[in-house]
Amino acid sequence: MQLINSDVRSHARDRSALVMAGSSREHGAALIISLVILVVITVIGIGSMNSSILQERMSANAQNARQAFFSAEAANQDLFRKLEPMDSSSAEWKRALDAQDAGILVAGPTKSYGGGASGSVATSEVRYLGEAQPLNYSMGEDIETYRHRFEIIGDATVTGTGATDTVFRGVQAVFY
Repeated sequence: MQLINSDVRSHARDRSALVMAGSSREHGAALIISLVILVVITVIGIGSMNSSILQERMSANAQNARQAFFSAEAANQDLFRKLEPMDSSSAEWKRALDAQDAGILVAGPTKSYGGGASGSVATSEVRYLGEAQPLNYSMGEDIETYRHRFEIIGDATVTGTGATDTVFRGVQAVFY
């Protein structure tokens, strides 16, 4: 019986030595694999953060560009409404007629248009483009009528962002 016990003990010792030798090699591989997985997850996380920051910046730029466009459109529309009644004694028509006489661009006063977190500064200008062909009809009298072409320019800048926009509108006026 002793012989059997010694064989079992020696066999058990050899087996535990093999298990220990194999497990020491596997611990290093598990550490390397887990570090590689951790690096991959970190790279994916940093990439997604950069992507979301880029999308946020693009959204802010689009919003600022929209605000600049609406401010330029508001300045343009504001001047057009003042010119629409065709009252030659108004300050706006004086600017338009001065532009016609000089043949140049005449700037209007700067106005601030609100909206959003940052304000925008918009200007409106009138440029004389020249005289169109005389009209062939009259209103029952022998009065020559001439069409004069003007361009209304609304220009806006959103303060602090660098977003700008310009809106043009053509206007024709008939003078008798």
